[in-house]
Amino acid sequence: MERQCAYCGKVGETTKEHVIPSCFYPESKATSRVQRITVRACRPCNDGWADDEAHAKHVLLLAGESNAAVQELWPSARRAMTVADDAKRRLFDVVARLVPTTIDGHERQVIYPGKDERVMRVIRKIVRGLSAHHGVEMAIPDDRVWADVVDPPPPPELLNGIELRHVERDVIEYWYDDSEHPTIQSVWFLRFFERRPFVDVVRRAN
Repeated sequence: MERQCAYCGKVGETTKEHVIPSCFYPESKATSRVQRITVRACRPCNDGWADDEAHAKHVLLLAGESNAAVQELWPSARRAMTVADDAKRRLFDVVARLVPTTIDGHERQVIYPGKDERVMRVIRKIVRGLSAHHGVEMAIPDDRVWADVVDPPPPPELLNGIELRHVERDVIEYWYDDSEHPTIQSVWFLRFFERRPFVDVVRRAN
């Protein structure tokens, strides 16, 4: 089907692209309305995030406390890093991100999603896709989106005036607000697996 790609803007043959990566969802969420948020994307864009999305899933599963969705996803993540054809590479990709840290007097290996450019590329991609889905703007270039982990999480009062758009709380919930700032188009808050909040700022086009 020929339409405009939601990511690069080219008009041509497109396919459906899941804005929230399908690999973030356990089988119990197969009918999720959030998982089914899709936009049209050209084949290079649609295929261009698959490897980073799998890596981002593994990093987010390891970051912070667990929940039911994480526990359901973990067996597939473990298989991907132990028995899949590219298991050694995927395992090394994650191990390389572990940082020795002392917490409450105990040595631990901690992973920081905000310091992993592959994870942050996926977070920016999600916001670009959601911007197209919500009619904010199509084909926002990656370099107009800034993203980072929010640590500590934003206080609840900060989000009170921002509409909660879609909720799958144990997998993802997100808020966004249009901005009247001369250089900022919209501000987004996303939280994955009830524990990893991110903030994204989409700058206006020059």
